[in-house]
Amino acid sequence: REAARTTAKQTQRKRLLTAPTPADEKHTTPSILTSSLSTAYIMTEPERAALLARKKANHERHAAQKVTERRNALHTLYMNARDFIVTEQALTDAVERAFDPDNPQFDNEARRGLNVWNLGYPEKVKDLLHKHKTNDYRDAGKAVQGYIGYGTVTEKRMKRLGEELTGGKM
Repeated sequence: REAARTTAKQTQRKRLLTAPTPADEKHTTPSILTSSLSTAYIMTEPERAALLARKKANHERHAAQKVTERRNALHTLYMNARDFIVTEQALTDAVERAFDPDNPQFDNEARRGLNVWNLGYPEKVKDLLHKHKTNDYRDAGKAVQGYIGYGTVTEKRMKRLGEELTGGKM
């Protein structure tokens, strides 16, 4: 029974492969010169070897880059692991530091504060714009001043240089 089905499928496949082009395909296919139909390019052996060598080098370079990225990510994780909270005692200490009533973080000039609202309401955009317009800047009227200063740029460059020299994030 299986053999009969297999034979039937094979004969149907052979019939479909050897069938002439249907009329709808023949009339809707664009005209193409027969000389341009044979566009298959067969590589010579030296070209094939050069292509394979180039592909292999690309693959090896990509794999090495992936290994380097993974190594850097692992090193960054290791460097940041110093700050991870992994014990009950460390969690308790972190909570105590964050919610310590003697924490001067929320103090202002007038009084000690227990939370961030002691510092007052955040500035509104209108206030920021007005403050910026009243200052004597070259780009007065813009909400954001584009100048960050040489010190900030130098600091970022030094940090990047230190990371390159030490081999990890700082």
